[in-house]
Amino acid sequence: MIELLSDKELWNWWSPAWLVVVCVVMLYSRCIGWVTVQKTAWLIAGLSIFVFAFVSPLGVLADGFLFSAHMIQHLLLLLVVPLCLVLSLPRNPAWQSGNTFTFKTGILGVLRKTVGFLVSSPKLGWLLGLGTMWFWHVPSLCSAATESQLLGFARTASFLVAGILFWWPIYAPSKAARMPASNAVVYLFSACLGCTLLGIYITFTAITVCPAFASPEERLAIMTALHDAGMTAPVDQQLGGLLMWVPPCSLYVAAIMSVFCRWYSVEDRGAVDLSVSGATEAGR
Repeated sequence: MIELLSDKELWNWWSPAWLVVVCVVMLYSRCIGWVTVQKTAWLIAGLSIFVFAFVSPLGVLADGFLFSAHMIQHLLLLLVVPLCLVLSLPRNPAWQSGNTFTFKTGILGVLRKTVGFLVSSPKLGWLLGLGTMWFWHVPSLCSAATESQLLGFARTASFLVAGILFWWPIYAPSKAARMPASNAVVYLFSACLGCTLLGIYITFTAITVCPAFASPEERLAIMTALHDAGMTAPVDQQLGGLLMWVPPCSLYVAAIMSVFCRWYSVEDRGAVDLSVSGATEAGR
């Protein structure tokens, strides 16, 4: 028997997301430091979107009720939140200064070297950035992670880590860690193709991608209204596939444009430097 829940329960104010935000703020303050207003704004934006993904009605609907909401939540966790976190990192974080610990020895030192190795591999970042989304949309895994809170936490963590590793070669704080512009364009364009293929599969397949959303044991009052308006399980899955298809590629195209702008900016600066150097030599 389906239990009808009140729409007042569309906000999950007791979500563990708040605890994650507190931990991240404390870690950021201790290890990285509050450097500029711009970097702080990126951190606030990322954490705000993270909270929105779980506390708002989007988070409630994504928890076994609406597959399209589930897809939006995953795209935020894999692409948007990690992007904001990477952009919030300063070029010279506090842990690299002599005024604080350096993590050169012990467990933290090993952890730092391991993290450094992982983020320095664009191939790994690309594989995880695309593979994680494909992996968690295998029907059995998708349903299991939706129905199990522990597995759901693991899925969320994997999205965040994979997203950070994906964006690192493009927007790493250190310019030396970034990919050349031509490679970055191929990296992002191929990622767009990967999302497109997954979106097409979800949109047009006759298989139920996430059976947990087909017949929830409970139902929100708003779900009854949506169902009456034509939002059936197949339509919901098709909408989720379109969301997997269009928004990520739009974000990747925007990232490609930013790479081109950065590339041309460097080219123009190099041309100016050469002209100044030439004029100086001529003056001598």
